[in-house]
Amino acid sequence: MFNLIKKNNKPMETNNDLLNLWLNFATENGFSQGQILGLAYFNSSIPTVLANVKQDKSIISPLQNVVSNIGNSSSEGANVLYLYKEMYFAALTNDNDLKPLVLDGIPNDFFAADNNPYLKYSNTEFGFFKKSRVSVMLIQRMGEILEDYNVTIFEAFQLGHSHMNFLLQTNSRLNVAHAVIFSNILPHYIAGIIEIIPKPDNLNSRTDLWVFSKIFYQTISNELSNDASFCEWLWYFHNAIFYENEPGSTKVKSEWSLDDPSFEINMLKNIMDVLPAFYRGNSKIGNQQINSGKSFVKWEEFFPILNEYLKNNYGVQSPNETFINIGETCNYLAYKFIASAQIILENNKMEK
Repeated sequence: MFNLIKKNNKPMETNNDLLNLWLNFATENGFSQGQILGLAYFNSSIPTVLANVKQDKSIISPLQNVVSNIGNSSSEGANVLYLYKEMYFAALTNDNDLKPLVLDGIPNDFFAADNNPYLKYSNTEFGFFKKSRVSVMLIQRMGEILEDYNVTIFEAFQLGHSHMNFLLQTNSRLNVAHAVIFSNILPHYIAGIIEIIPKPDNLNSRTDLWVFSKIFYQTISNELSNDASFCEWLWYFHNAIFYENEPGSTKVKSEWSLDDPSFEINMLKNIMDVLPAFYRGNSKIGNQQINSGKSFVKWEEFFPILNEYLKNNYGVQSPNETFINIGETCNYLAYKFIASAQIILENNKMEK
């Protein structure tokens, strides 16, 4: 069920075990050092704002494992206005009625929508890929600002927290809160990294677990949160497809590699071939309903149904550009795995 292959190219290693787990998964997702800095800033900004809005200090408490001086408020360390502007611009792709920050000394055109680079993805991408491209652009651009100030990973976490506390004390605190919250509409592969801080014992912290499995589990746990039994069933089915079928085995089958250009088509073929027999042998796991219907024997019959199902149920369609990182690729493949299994279960003639 687990992959023994480990990454050896971790950037910015620290003497903090939790941060090293966080860095490992961020690196596996394919983020650069600059993007990781931006993600660290964002990773502490979100709970800081939510704790303030909900008046619940427990939301911020997990940051104590990373950030010193919880409650610190400062605009020092990097340009807080330019960092905030990135979150505001990203948030406008989700709510174009947001109001900008108003402080003395800010130029009138500082938040002009004409200067918003994120709108290109809002206008060209849909659903999952819009969330993914906007989110990666956000952490990329914030990371570039932080790199100009020679900020370390710890300092990026600290700055996100102290900057938000500073902005939340201004007369525009409601505008700040709304902008940060609406910039926090993330694809599962990024949300999984962020969740390591408050949930260090989840699967994403496993340094010996295949990155596709981490993102697959993150995806089914969120998309199928109302059906824990089916989520568990899909996880077992995923293991049957990808892992060696030996007692105690923690090894991915040799035929599976994310570098293989045929990975997607081979995955779909295996789902179509293996699922009926697997379901009959494991029908007690899960509570999915099986309807009468026809078996899929031709790709040209299955693909249009799959593509329509993905778009209508999960907001996923083919990207307008090539995949931008391994995390996005895995998240997209996870959606295809889920949708393919659901379609076949709903349409294929099977007997328990």
